[in-house]
Amino acid sequence: MDVNNLTNEIEEKEKQEKKVTISLFKFIMTVIGAIILTAAITTFALIGGNQTSVDNEAPKRSEFLKLYEVYDTLGDHYYKNVDQSKLIDSAIKGMVNGLDDPYSEYMTKEEQQTFTDTMSGDFQGIGAEVSEEGDKIIITSPMKDSPAYKAGVKPGDEIIAVNGKSAVGMKTVDVIEQIRGKSGTTVNLTLRRGSGEPFKLAIKRGKIHLESVESKMLKNKTALITVSKFQEGTAQEFHQALSDMNKKGMKKLILDFRNNPGGYLEEAKKMAGEFIPKNEVLFYTEPKDGKLTPYTSDNPANPITSDLPTVIVLNEGSASASEVFAAALHDHDKAQIVGTKSFGKGIVQTATPFKDDSLLKFTEMKWLTPDKMWIHKKGIQPDKKVDLPAYANSHVLNPSDTFATGTKNSQVKSLETGLKALGYDVGKVDTQFDDETAIAMQEFQTDHHLDVTGTMQGKTTEKFTELLRLKLEKNDPQLKGAENLVKTMK
Repeated sequence: MDVNNLTNEIEEKEKQEKKVTISLFKFIMTVIGAIILTAAITTFALIGGNQTSVDNEAPKRSEFLKLYEVYDTLGDHYYKNVDQSKLIDSAIKGMVNGLDDPYSEYMTKEEQQTFTDTMSGDFQGIGAEVSEEGDKIIITSPMKDSPAYKAGVKPGDEIIAVNGKSAVGMKTVDVIEQIRGKSGTTVNLTLRRGSGEPFKLAIKRGKIHLESVESKMLKNKTALITVSKFQEGTAQEFHQALSDMNKKGMKKLILDFRNNPGGYLEEAKKMAGEFIPKNEVLFYTEPKDGKLTPYTSDNPANPITSDLPTVIVLNEGSASASEVFAAALHDHDKAQIVGTKSFGKGIVQTATPFKDDSLLKFTEMKWLTPDKMWIHKKGIQPDKKVDLPAYANSHVLNPSDTFATGTKNSQVKSLETGLKALGYDVGKVDTQFDDETAIAMQEFQTDHHLDVTGTMQGKTTEKFTELLRLKLEKNDPQLKGAENLVKTMK
């Protein structure tokens, strides 16, 4: 979600009404698309909380007569008393669902509170962003070091069921409500990765505290700044990270935006302004009338970034504001991109709050890169493509499942791929758990002081998953690719 400052008047309203909250799970990037051209033109609804005055013209409009008739019929003749507020909320949700737009939704006061908790950076759950694709619910970004991340959940995993209840055709808010829960409790997910078979995964919920910016110095005076999402204050944290790295002698910079689902576009806009001079175009917006509106950098570029060789790392979990930032720097020749194609979200949402603290969020316009490219459903292609190893994209194994000699399915192939990556000889990698697999499993269990059973389950599965995750973090090929590229830049 995003805010753009158009005039001092709008800025003042945003400051006064900052508390309106927006859905991070829809990777929403809200931008104000109106420029005051004449005294007759007023501002659009603002994501930052500008309350839209809605004139109640509904009774005068004939197209709503059927709606009133249904409402009155149910109120008068349904065999039980009806909850009028629930009927109205459901009617509004049905209207928004009719748009067939996964990024538009109506949220009740209670549903909006969930997103308030998320945007604060502190909440309880598994730590994964989700989105709708048609009738599917897709995990777009597991947050780093979250329970979902540690369990091996990947961007693009489809949620088939939650606690045994099918998620097919459900709205994201309903799926989120089922996944969320108190720290220490367990949620059982059924996932599908790519075209593979569904697999089950039990994840213990935890307390999620997400720092949006982390920084450290790598070798050769190359700084690494990781931005996990664009929450309130991220731009200031980013500015401080640049300053800290500069004091430590930064000569080159890597920006890691993998699995960053986006957030407040205004934060991304400020961050891009650290690299791109004032009045240079950062992105364009295009409403349904087709008229492009440029949005430019507000401040002089930070001298720290002048001629600073910079590489941005993206993956399929990089979406929304992440893509706006990356495209702005790339189109202005301020950075090169390494990794895999980004998620591809090139549309902008506006939020209209109501007096009862409910919220209507709907897609208002497209956004385009400085080169006027629309990346929606296409993503941003990297300058240097670096894929993750095969074991990183294999099925995640559920500790409650048992794999033993004679087991045959696609998950066995994932098991053998992982064992091979950890240095164990499984013979031919296939879907059959055979004697060679069992011997390799016994060796694995012996090396890690586990019960030597020759089968994969329980603590053995947990240790297996942990070691693969640590191996990937230690031997991160995408980060190494970024380091190799930045070395060649001057």
